[in-house]
Amino acid sequence: MRLKNSVVVVTGASSGIGKATALAFAKKKARLALGARRLDRLNAVAKICLAQGAPDVSVRRLDVGQSADARAFVAAALRDHDRIDVLVNNAGVGWMGRLHEMPDDKVEELVATNLKGVITTTQAVLPGMLARRSGVIINVSSVVGFRASPYSAVYSATKHAIVGLSHALRGELSGTGVKVCVVYPGVTDTEFFDSTEVPVGPMYSASWVANLIVRTAQFPRRDAMVMPLRFAHLAEPLLGGLMDHGLGEARRLKSPHLSGTGLDK
Repeated sequence: MRLKNSVVVVTGASSGIGKATALAFAKKKARLALGARRLDRLNAVAKICLAQGAPDVSVRRLDVGQSADARAFVAAALRDHDRIDVLVNNAGVGWMGRLHEMPDDKVEELVATNLKGVITTTQAVLPGMLARRSGVIINVSSVVGFRASPYSAVYSATKHAIVGLSHALRGELSGTGVKVCVVYPGVTDTEFFDSTEVPVGPMYSASWVANLIVRTAQFPRRDAMVMPLRFAHLAEPLLGGLMDHGLGEARRLKSPHLSGTGLDK
């Protein structure tokens, strides 16, 4: 896919992987539609994207866990940009602790944001992509999407669900021209870990993950994983042999040792 002047929608774009992804696409001169709950931060990201080369950037306050909000965000992006070429479902929240101590409202928030939000935004963009017979949907999962982590049971479950959703949808859309890809970040240096005392070990930078997301949009073949090459062969059977350029990307980037919880937001 040529990214110059393509229309890229990014959820959770106010910080972390989402912000880095918006900036990475801006450098490719893509047109952007950005959504997040913190509008002040989102506006600041939009200004940087314009300075980095994005021809135009639209922003909208977005809580993907609210279905009406998610649909309105996609509708606004279509009004502003006429089409959507790439959807990056990145928005996510986490919670760490013992499952029996997890409050009900947190369970509901994780499921609504991490899973329902992906479903709703994807449903909203698909009619236009199917009509044009082109488009790329990139769902940001996590390494815990195939190897669950203790003390993040619900988070791990939502990331597993994203993988299942993506792989099923990939088969459903076979032959339509619309591609579905999954990116599995390892432990990434974002605000996700600011309030936790759990040791997580070495982290990847958000820009590193963002560059892999951009590459996946350019070459939307199969799933891409951010993890050391020496560990990738252990993950591949768990993904049903679906990993493709993620392995090559790990080799090219010579990623550092990965340890810790595997949480990425």
